[in-house]
Amino acid sequence: MSSINTTIDQINAASAGMVVFLSVINFVPGLIGVVFNLIVFTRPILRQEPCSLYFFASTCLDLYVILIVIPVRIVSNGYNLDWANYNIIICKLEFYGFHVPRSISCWIVLMACIDRYLHSSINIRFRRFSSLKTARIAIGIITILMPLLYIHMVIFFTIYNGRDPYGNVIPICNGQKGFYQAFMILWHMFMYSICPTFLTLLFGCLTVRNIHQGRQVVPVVVGENNRSARRTNSQLLRILTIQVIIIVIATLPYSLVRFYISITGNIVKDGVQIAKENLVLQTFNSTTYFAHSSGFYLYTLLGSVFRKEVVKIITRHFPHFHRRRNQVSIANQNN
Repeated sequence: MSSINTTIDQINAASAGMVVFLSVINFVPGLIGVVFNLIVFTRPILRQEPCSLYFFASTCLDLYVILIVIPVRIVSNGYNLDWANYNIIICKLEFYGFHVPRSISCWIVLMACIDRYLHSSINIRFRRFSSLKTARIAIGIITILMPLLYIHMVIFFTIYNGRDPYGNVIPICNGQKGFYQAFMILWHMFMYSICPTFLTLLFGCLTVRNIHQGRQVVPVVVGENNRSARRTNSQLLRILTIQVIIIVIATLPYSLVRFYISITGNIVKDGVQIAKENLVLQTFNSTTYFAHSSGFYLYTLLGSVFRKEVVKIITRHFPHFHRRRNQVSIANQNN
């Protein structure tokens, strides 16, 4: 028995350590990246682009996830301290407030892809919908609609007795047992991961088709502005595609593990099995935050326009870095 307890303690310690480790990785670089995103997307060269407005709105929600959700999860999952398990109001509001903004962020990314589809259309009436006015309306609709679609969480989330990773019976904040718990897991999986991902990939393919059609209809090369517009369009599409892949990789495994644990909830499990399932669940839960913390590094890696704006910001606010960079460049030329 003592060896079993030791094994359970080791697994749970690994689970807590994994939560803290992955959360810190998401928090520190993620916060730096989100701040840079907010600055870059308000730069004059990008401020007038509707696609940039979508990215800016999504980044604001990512900031909420990094500053609010991740620290709370570090405390609750890493150190097993969660007020939501003891207060029904906190229980309902915490889970509702943590699920909704993350879904809104993913759907706004979808809107950015739809904007690229409209912008690249050969139909002038479609192209007119690619505007800042349309972007503001779309963001407003999603911001209102998504909380309404998740309002069932406020109604059906409750506190009941369940088993912690050590096998002890404790109060747990979760969806009501039975049908609703399975429904909630599937609902969030489709609304947060599958649906926006599928639609983004669909509109991404349609955008590629529009670009090819445009090249066939319009004679090649109409000047530098045309080449620049095509290059920007291609970069934004590439960024969106990679971001969608990251969202899928980061979010889908967690939903699948939650669904498995839910449908096997009535099966009797020993303490070691419960601890193992908790380790897997908490690990995948922590990886979901990469969907919200990796944007800046993705944009910098894949977008030359974005990268140039980042360099301008750094050289303006950190002139010492700029001088040192020039000195290194001159030294390399002399050698």
